[in-house]
Amino acid sequence: MIPKQTRIMVAAFIAVAAWGSPVRAESGGEPSTINLAPAAHLALDLNRGICIDRQFRAIPPEPGMRFTREDIQLIKAMGFEFVKVLVNPEPLMLDGHLDEAKTGYVREMVDLAAAEQLPVVVCIHPEWEFKKSILDDPAKFAEFLTFLEDTAHFLAGHWGPKQLALQLMTEPVVEKANWNDLQPRMWETARRAMPEHTLILAGDQVGKIDGLITTKPVNDANVMYSFTFYDPFVLTLQGGEWLTPKLWSFLGTIPYPSSPEIIAERKAAILERIPAEPADWRAAADGMLTEYGNARWNKDKLAAYVGKLAAWNASRGGGLKIWCAEFGCYQRTIDPEDRRRFIRDLRETFEANHIGWAYWSYNETFTIMTPDSPPFGPAKNATPDMKMLDALFGTRLSNSK
Repeated sequence: MIPKQTRIMVAAFIAVAAWGSPVRAESGGEPSTINLAPAAHLALDLNRGICIDRQFRAIPPEPGMRFTREDIQLIKAMGFEFVKVLVNPEPLMLDGHLDEAKTGYVREMVDLAAAEQLPVVVCIHPEWEFKKSILDDPAKFAEFLTFLEDTAHFLAGHWGPKQLALQLMTEPVVEKANWNDLQPRMWETARRAMPEHTLILAGDQVGKIDGLITTKPVNDANVMYSFTFYDPFVLTLQGGEWLTPKLWSFLGTIPYPSSPEIIAERKAAILERIPAEPADWRAAADGMLTEYGNARWNKDKLAAYVGKLAAWNASRGGGLKIWCAEFGCYQRTIDPEDRRRFIRDLRETFEANHIGWAYWSYNETFTIMTPDSPPFGPAKNATPDMKMLDALFGTRLSNSK
C-alpha cells in the first residue's frame, strides 16, 4: 500500500474572513477583527490514540484493508484510548449521496471497536486527486456536502456521542477556493445531522500547523481543531520507497536531534548510500542535510513550532481544543533510537500543550510493531515494539535527548 505521505505540499494563502471582537493584529499593525471562539466542551475528548492505515478503494474492500476484532483488542491492550479509521468517500458515493448498499463495511469497522468499548474517530479520507476535485469544483463540492450529510446521519443513527467523533476531511488543500469558506459549510452540514457528536476540523496546507493557524474557528464548543505533523520530512520520511524522486529510498541514518556539527560528522556516510547517478541526487541530498542541520531540530525546536498553536489559540480566547490527527516516523532506514527519541520528544511537546494525538500507525507502513512483524498482517503475528510504546506513553524510556 502506498501511504498518504505521497501528498504534495501546497502552500496556500488563506484570507481569513472574521467575526468577533476587535483585537490588535498579530503582526503588531492596525487593529483587526478575528474570531474569538467558544471554549471547548466536548462530547468525546480524545487524548492518546492510534490510526489504522487501511484505506479501502473498493466495496467490498481489498482483503489487506480489513482488520479484525483481534486487532482492536491488541490496540486496546497496548494502552491506546481510541482508534481512528479511514473512510474513502469515492467508492461510497452514488449520484452524490451515500450509497446505503455499501455502508456495511463502515458499520463493520466501527462495530469492531464499539464491541471493545473503544471510541472511534471516523476520518473522511479522500484520495488525493478526488480530494482536489471536491475542494476546487463548486458543483462537486455541493455533491460532497450531500454525501457528508448522509454519512453524518448514518453515523449518528448507529453510534452515540461517547462512541464516535467525525473528522470532516483529512489533510485538506485548496488551490482555487478559500478553505475558510468551504470548511464552515462542511461543519454546518455535519452539525445538522450530528447535533451532539464531536466534530473535528482542520487547517488548509495539507493539514499542517501553518494552515491551522490561518483557520477561522466556528461558533461551536463541541469541536476539535486538528493538524498533522511529519516535520522535518528529511527525518520522518527517510527511506521512503514510495516517494519521488527515488532518491528518498536511499536516505538513511539521518540523525535526531540535528545540528550543523552532527550533520557534518555524519554527512559523508549518509551520502555514500546514494547512487552516483543521477548526478544531481547527491547534491540534492547534501542540500537537504545542510538545511536540516542548520535548523537544529531538537525538542526546543519542536516546542517552538508547536507553540504557534498555543499563540493562535490564545488570540481566539484560549479555549479551543487542538488535536494532532496523526504523526509518525518511517522506520526502515532511521536508527531506532533516534526514531524513538523523536517520537518521545514530539509526544511530550504535544502533551505539554494539552494536545491529544493519534499515532500513525498501527501495523501498516508506519508501524508500532517490531521489524519482524509483517505489515498489514494478522494481530496474532504482530509483536508490539515496547520501546516505541515507552516513547508514546512515557513509562520506561530513559534515553536522554
